[in-house]
Amino acid sequence: NQTFIALGQMLLAAGIEGVDATPIGGFDEEIINEELQLAEQGLIPSVLLTLGYRSENDFNAKLPKSRLAAEDIFTKL
Repeated sequence: NQTFIALGQMLLAAGIEGVDATPIGGFDEEIINEELQLAEQGLIPSVLLTLGYRSENDFNAKLPKSRLAAEDIFTKL
């Protein structure tokens, strides 16, 4: 669970540096273990993070963002 503290910091740092970042959850742990030989190193994957720069030809980057209204997302307790 502590991995997500580091993940948050990495996402923040990437944003500050202008690097695109996407966390990936729900991946097949067994495949990642096998491909990267993590078990042999005593490691267990908990999250994946991609880092990079978007293409100048990425039409999605220029589209307006679509967001739900805050009152549709949050419940004040």
